[in-house]
Amino acid sequence: MPHAPTTKARKIDHVSFVVESVDEALRLYVDLLGLEVVKVEESELHGVKAAFLRAGDVMVEVIEPLGPGPIMDFLEKRGPGFHHLAYEVPDLEEGLAAAEAAGFRVVDEKPKPGIEGGRIAFLHPKSTFGAMTEMCDKKEFEEE
Repeated sequence: MPHAPTTKARKIDHVSFVVESVDEALRLYVDLLGLEVVKVEESELHGVKAAFLRAGDVMVEVIEPLGPGPIMDFLEKRGPGFHHLAYEVPDLEEGLAAAEAAGFRVVDEKPKPGIEGGRIAFLHPKSTFGAMTEMCDKKEFEEE
């Protein structure tokens, strides 16, 4: 029997895929599927080149590692493919507290800045039925 939610996702914010080359991947997402490129940027903080594409109300994020780090590790271990599903929540701190209280393994104990702005934090796939889960909110990230 389902329990009452302890945090309520507003929507699916984006679906993320790891690829070897963002430019090559755009052939699928733009040339074949006709998705709109919202932006392409490199993030030193996250160590990736990322393309954001609009698919109706959901964004598709395509990420390419720029060097050693978690995304390169993912690519080398699993190959290109689905990386995570991101849910927008009203308040990220409340979402993280609710996740921990409910027994989910939190990767990021505190919000960190997202590539698109806002704040993000991940839940570990071993506690979320095999899928890396990101929670995000649209609040401005502030250093503590």
